[in-house]
Amino acid sequence: MQKKNFNKKNLIISGSILIFFMSLMIYALKQDPNFTPSQLVGEKAPIISAPISQGGSFNSENSFNKGRWVVLNFWSSYCVVCRSEAPEIENFYQTISLNSATNPELVSINIQDDKEAISQWQSNYGQTFPVVQDTKGLISIQYGVTGTPETFFIDKNSIVRYRIAGAVNKNIILKFIDWLEKNPNSSQDDATKALMNMRNNS
Repeated sequence: MQKKNFNKKNLIISGSILIFFMSLMIYALKQDPNFTPSQLVGEKAPIISAPISQGGSFNSENSFNKGRWVVLNFWSSYCVVCRSEAPEIENFYQTISLNSATNPELVSINIQDDKEAISQWQSNYGQTFPVVQDTKGLISIQYGVTGTPETFFIDKNSIVRYRIAGAVNKNIILKFIDWLEKNPNSSQDDATKALMNMRNNS
């Protein structure tokens, strides 16, 4: 009788522990990764010096702190979400970045693909912008990139203001930059909530 009660007690404890850990897993999966802000937020954007897949090289000192926002978009060819984002990034580049020298500048950074893979990707998705090659993943390490796509918003003073984990589109980029400009002292939680509202209403 005692053995039976002991087994029943063990079963209840084991079941409770299992339910607890399953609840933790479900909770974690529901969390927006943007609620875990980049440690670079509020800091000067790290300098980038790297080759461009189409030829030449990129140095961020020619882009950062030049009186315009910089939208730093990290992507890779093995990223499924990047496929749906690709046309939006081209749309932003063509209609915004190229339209005025004071509009936000797009800097596209590919992680660890070779030139052929980047060229094939751009051909498939009709992309025309230059792509900075992070061949060894060192730039993504500098920026603390944990997955692709990730997009960093760097203000006119070369300060990292926010990092979006996940896909973006032209409207979200423009609305979010506008919000960041109007709320220079906002907390990361406030910025994330504003972003979520924009996504829900887009």
